[in-house]
Amino acid sequence: MASVRILHTADWHIGAENAYLGPLAAARQAEMLTTVRRITDLCTAQSVNLLLIAGDLFDNNHIDASLIGEVFALLGSLIDTKVVIAAGNHDPLSADSPYQSALLPKNCFVLGTKDSVIAFPEFHCRVYGKSFAGVYCAGKPSFSLKPPADDMINLMVLHGETRSDYSSCYCSITKEFIASCGMDYLALGHIHQRSDIHKIENTFFSYSGCPEGQGYDESGIKGVYMGEVEKGFHSLAFVPIAGRTHHCLSVPLTEEEDPYTTVMEAIKATGEHYTDDLFRITLTGALPDGKRVHPDRLAAQLASEVYHLRLRDETTVKADWQALANEPSLKGLFVKACLEKASATHDEQEKKSILYALELGLRSFEGKVKYGED
Repeated sequence: MASVRILHTADWHIGAENAYLGPLAAARQAEMLTTVRRITDLCTAQSVNLLLIAGDLFDNNHIDASLIGEVFALLGSLIDTKVVIAAGNHDPLSADSPYQSALLPKNCFVLGTKDSVIAFPEFHCRVYGKSFAGVYCAGKPSFSLKPPADDMINLMVLHGETRSDYSSCYCSITKEFIASCGMDYLALGHIHQRSDIHKIENTFFSYSGCPEGQGYDESGIKGVYMGEVEKGFHSLAFVPIAGRTHHCLSVPLTEEEDPYTTVMEAIKATGEHYTDDLFRITLTGALPDGKRVHPDRLAAQLASEVYHLRLRDETTVKADWQALANEPSLKGLFVKACLEKASATHDEQEKKSILYALELGLRSFEGKVKYGED
């Protein structure tokens, strides 16, 4: 039975400013081109027939022309691989789209803003799909083009959200849509976290996620899906591709342990390449006043150990609050008021907020709260 070898990817966001990285932002932006090269090298090494890019290849339609040129040059270097792109909400197929440029390589095909199909008889395959025409795109119950009843492999590339209704501004894709589309595989983009490969009726579908995390809300291993697709079967597997990984760690501290050593143990536990990675670390635990952490000092110690670090101190004061509440002082009056308010509520979230306010208040009495702390 005929099969086609594909690589499914999405959400490269080339040109993203990465402002959260401060002075590292420009370097990180340039590193994305290295990730693109890893993807194109994988296509060549694994004899991929079709590279499917399910939207948001570019972060917007007005990024630096040199970045666009470098991306197109890498895609154009794929001698034996065809590239099919569905423009997303960040890089819609509008008048100012980079895809309207003469730089678009001959092996690259961009799906239209109306239901489209591109045939690749050399791969015994068709690719269906559509591009965003603007920032928003409405979903619909079914795709208007139905594949013929033949032995050709039918793929689809879409950027959008899998939903149970049509309330999304970003192309709602419902179970009914997938069930009726008649595809062998549906390559999805827009959601930056990869999904497992699911099946509705005869259609396999998945989100590949982004190949590189764009922030700490996109932590974990990132990559692409690659493998064979044929009628009623696939051998697609997830392939990690990211050069750096974002990690979000919660590290409990104790008064017996050195904070630097404790945090470094947590960092090293993420893997041998931790020095290349980005870490958002939240310090937790209850510590007596004399053992409280100095977050800026600790962050400075850790900064040289990893590529990027954010440190948040959520440790609490290990104190006898009732004893403090009985003190004949402004601090005592404050503690007493907070404890009374906390005991009067039955809302656990409200109680948590009151006790957190108490914690910040106690810090402020000692000058440990900085302006603008959230």
